[in-house]
Order: sequence, then structure tokens, then C-alpha cells
Amino acid sequence: MKHTESTLEEVRDDKGFFGHPRAIGTLALGNFCNSAAWGAFYALMIYYLYTPFSKGLGFSQGDAALMIAAMGAANGLLNIVGSWLSDRVLGMRKALILGNLLKATAFFILAIPPTSQVFGQTMAYIALVLLSMPIMGMSNASLTGQLYRKEDARRRDAAFTIHQFANTVAGIITPVVVGQIGLSNYHIGFAVAGVFALLYGAAIFFTQYRFFGPLGEAPIKPLSARERQRILKGLVIGLVVLALIIAALVLTKHFNLNAIINAVTTFAFVVPICFLVNLFTKKDLTARDHTHLRAFLWFFFAQIVMALGATLLTSAIAIFLDKKINRVIFGITIAPGSLQVIYMVMDLIAGPIFIFLWTKTRAGAIRTTYKYGMGLLVTGLAFFTLTIPSLILGGSGSSGYSLWWVLIYYAFMALSDQLVGPIGSSLVSGLSPESYETQLQTAWNQTAAIGNAIAIIFFKFFQTADQQVYLFPIVAVALVTVALVLAVFSRRIERQMAA
Repeated sequence: MKHTESTLEEVRDDKGFFGHPRAIGTLALGNFCNSAAWGAFYALMIYYLYTPFSKGLGFSQGDAALMIAAMGAANGLLNIVGSWLSDRVLGMRKALILGNLLKATAFFILAIPPTSQVFGQTMAYIALVLLSMPIMGMSNASLTGQLYRKEDARRRDAAFTIHQFANTVAGIITPVVVGQIGLSNYHIGFAVAGVFALLYGAAIFFTQYRFFGPLGEAPIKPLSARERQRILKGLVIGLVVLALIIAALVLTKHFNLNAIINAVTTFAFVVPICFLVNLFTKKDLTARDHTHLRAFLWFFFAQIVMALGATLLTSAIAIFLDKKINRVIFGITIAPGSLQVIYMVMDLIAGPIFIFLWTKTRAGAIRTTYKYGMGLLVTGLAFFTLTIPSLILGGSGSSGYSLWWVLIYYAFMALSDQLVGPIGSSLVSGLSPESYETQLQTAWNQTAAIGNAIAIIFFKFFQTADQQVYLFPIVAVALVTVALVLAVFSRRIERQMAA
């Protein structure tokens, strides 16, 4: 018996949430909870990893950064599996519900105080593995895109900006609260993350039939009986091969953290390429679809550099805040994870301004390539800002860099977030071939895997806070270069998008 109460047209014509479908309210709440959960996690995790036992787990700074980057790479890779499950097996709504249950389990594992360092490190490995398995894939972004008709670009742009705004609000609350809690107890903060993950799943579960109509209820392209049999056989063979490889590595004493990270790095480059090739060679794609996919590639490669910068935000920059910035304000020591609230406040202020600009002024008519390219350029300026104190004061010995450098960096990043994040997601939604919306969103998300893989390579050479500051000018130059390339070829890209 079907529970859907609205037709697809009724859902798309709905303006019950500030001029948008009510489902956008549910998805925005989901983004709020998702950002709150991950915000709590990232405000604590890297510090929990390298803080000495028994308060932390006693890893080195370099290993902690490698583990965070490896999790990000694996998360991006397995988004392919999540999106495939969403499209072919579960449907987007079930994927969101089950994915958040899995994520909550991982956070609650980290909330358990370890009885020994070995036990704590083992639990951390298990949690990181679970967090690397995003069953929900890109279902939230895909559902958002499908709530609008292809030609409704203005409302779609605004919807993704609403999501960005929701993410920012959550980012203000969790880092400052959970970060300060982490100064005395990391485990309470991880429990908070678990609660938010559960709330995300509950929001989808209780509103799915009223607000979404048929969208996301069933798989877009369900598996046939023959496909299920073939996939099950391949899964069994794959698990057996994986078990044999692990057994061989254990017997030869090569199974360690470095081996796992090397494997993740390799797959982070190979899998996205294979995924893109498979997507580009689909037999049901039209000539127009192929032209749109060629336009997508320009932004895909640009987003890889953006993803590298985002990886540094939760690894190298997080360590930089802890070890190189003076965090004493009015005699109170601020937790490094809590400093993110400054960034989020700036983001919160910028969000409504850009929603107004895109929907009520001529700025909404600015070419997408220009919007996105400006975001890259501003991000490059942000990393140049961090380069200034690093070059002036040197890469070692100083632990008192002024907080003002970080504030300027955050201001640039707040502007960049409104240009790159929602515009990129909206752009991908507009270029997606029919029936491949989720897969193209997943391909977009693969840039995070590649960005994390590049970061892993860097972290093997730049281990400490003193060494990692040299990554800032490298990323800055890369971002500005890519922005200039997009500007030079903007007309060609726009023609491909308009085909």
C-alpha cells in the first residue's frame, strides 16, 4: 500500500517553506543535524587522536592528520556505493534514514571511554571505518535538485543556499559548545554528535510521505532478478579476495596503518576515474547529455583543488590552530575546535545576503562560471592570508601567531562558501542527465576523495605543525591558477552548459 499523499507536480508547485516545497524544510533540518554531528566530530577528533592517553589516544600529529584525511578519502569513495544503493536498491529516503543510523553508531562508539590505549585506538579504527561508509550517498542534494523543474534555476540556487545557511547555523552551535567540552571530556561531545545523527534520520522518517510525494520513495532504477544474482556473486568473490589479501598482509607483517592508508590513497585516484568513465559511457545518454558532461568536467577538476583546501581545514589548519595560534582571549583559553564558531558566524551573515542577491537582484543573472570562479579566487586569497604569518615568522619555534590572521582567513572562506558550495551543487543538478542525478552528484563528491588523497601524500612529507604551514602557499597558488583557467575558457564552458 502506497503512503504518498502528493503528486510530483504538487510537490514541485508547493511553496509552503518560504516559497519552496516543504520538503526543503525537512532536508534543511537534515543538513542542520548533519552539520552539527560532523561539526562536533571534527571539533574533537584530530585532537582526541594525538592527545596523550588517557585523555586522548596518543597518536602522533602526523598520523592523526593522515587518519582524518584517509577517512575523508574513503568516505568520498564509498559515496559511490551509497549512491548506487540509493538509486538501485533502497531509494533515497531509506538511504538517508539507514545512513544516519550507521553514522550515529560510529559516534556512540567514540563516546565510550576506553579502558586502555589499545582498546581506545581499536574503537577509533572501527568508528572511522563506519564513518567511511556513507550509505546515504548524495541523496540529500539529489532530492533537493529533483524538487524543482530543470528550468527553475533561481529557486534551485536559493534552495542549495538555504542548505548552506542551515549548515552554518549548526556550525555555530556545535564547535563552540562541544569544543569547550572537549577540553575536559571528548566522549560527551561524541555522544552529542550521535544524537544529531539520529535526529536527521527521524526528520526524514516522519515527513517523507507528506512532503516528498513519490520522490525518493523507491529506487530510480531497481535491480532485476538477474542483476541481483550477478551482484551477489561478485560481492561474495570480492569479500573472499579482500579477506585473502588481508590475511597475506597479516602473515607477512605488512598489515599496518601505513598499508591501509596507501591502499586508500591508490583507490582514491583509481575509483573516481573508473566511475566517471562508466558514467560517460552509459548507452542511454543523449548527445546533449554528453555535452553537459563535458562542461561538468571543467568544474570537477576545479573542485578537486577546493577539496584539498577543505581537507586542510580539518587537519593541517586544525593542528595550526592548536599549536601555532595564541588562543587566550580575556584570560580564557579557547579550545581550537571552538574557534570554528567565528567562521560560522561570518558564514551565517553571508548566507542571507547571497540568498537575496541570487533571487532579488541582477546578481542572480551572473554566469555560473563567474560565480564559481570568484569562489576559487577568494579561497586562494584565504590561503595566501595564512601564508603571510608563516613566511614572516618562520615555520618553527613560534606559538604566538595573532588570531587576526585566522579571522581574515575565515572572512574570505565565508565568502567563498556562498560562491562555491551552493553554486557547485546547483550547477551539477542542472547538468545531470535524466535518471543519473544521484550518480553525477556522487561523481562531484569524488573530488573530496581525490583531494584527501592528495593531502595524504602531502602529510607524509609535512608531518608537524611547523612543516604543514608550507602547504598554505601551495594550495593558494593552485586555487588562483584554476580560477584563471576557468575565466579564460568561460565562454566555451557556458556554450556546453547551454546546449
